[in-house]
Amino acid sequence: SDALFILESGEVYRNPTEVKMSQIVLPCHANHCGELSVGQLLKWMDSTACLSAERHAGCSCITASVDDIHFEHTIGVGQVVSIIAKVNRAFTSSMEVGILVTCEDLYIGKEWKVCHAFASFVARRTETGKVQLKQVIPHTQLEQVEYSLAAERRRMRLIHVETITDLLSNCAAQLAGECQEHKDAIPAEKTRVESVELVLPPHANHQVSTFGGQIMAWMENVATIAARWVGLSLKSWFLCAPDVPELKQRIGAEDNGRKNKLGVDLREE
Repeated sequence: SDALFILESGEVYRNPTEVKMSQIVLPCHANHCGELSVGQLLKWMDSTACLSAERHAGCSCITASVDDIHFEHTIGVGQVVSIIAKVNRAFTSSMEVGILVTCEDLYIGKEWKVCHAFASFVARRTETGKVQLKQVIPHTQLEQVEYSLAAERRRMRLIHVETITDLLSNCAAQLAGECQEHKDAIPAEKTRVESVELVLPPHANHQVSTFGGQIMAWMENVATIAARWVGLSLKSWFLCAPDVPELKQRIGAEDNGRKNKLGVDLREE
C-alpha cells in the first residue's frame, strides 16, 4: 500500500473516488460448503465498484465488463470481508475501477488478500446527452502506476474480444477432432445448465434495475452446477461484456413479468 501522501494544505490525501465496504459473512451468505458464495461476493464487489464509479461520474453508471478474477482464498462464515474500490482512470464515458478484496478473522487477528479485480463502468446518458467524464489525477506512486496500466488493460480487452472471435470461427473443426480423441470425455451437452430467473425487487440495485453483480451471481450458480459434472470447483472467473450481453442492458425490477434466461456451458480443458 502507499505511504501517507500529504497535500500542500497539510492534509492527508485520500482518493476522492475510494469506497470501502465491510461485511461479516452470515450463514445466509454461504454455499453448500459453508463458505462465502462466490456469487454473493461478486454482488458486493460490483455494488462497491459502482458507487466508486458514480462518485467520480456524478451520475448513474452501469457495469460494462469485469476482467479475470482469481480467488486466492475461500472465506468462511463469521469472517469479515473488506472491499476497497477506486477509479484508476477515466476515458470518454467509461472508466476502470480497481477492486481489492481482503478477509479478516477477528478471533485470531489475521487478515489476508482474497482477490484483486478490475471492472469497467459506463456513465449513463443524462437529459443533456452523453456524459463527458472528468479525468482522474493520480497523486501517489501506486495511483500513477494503475493510471498508466489502465490504458494498456483497456487495449488488451479490445484485442481479447477480437482474438476470441477469431478462435471460435476458425478452430471449430479442430476442436471437434480433439474431443473425439478422448474416449472418456464427457459430452459437452451434459455439462449444460440452464437457469430461468424472474426479476424481482430484491434483485434490483439503487437504480431499480438488475445490476451486473446479480447477473454474475446467477451465472456463478449455474456454472458451479455444471462444473460438478467434471469434478471441478470454481476457483476463478472471467467475464467480458461482449460475451455477456446481459451486462450491456438494464433489466427493470418493476417488470415483474420479465424473465432473465441464462445458460452456461462448461468444458474440461
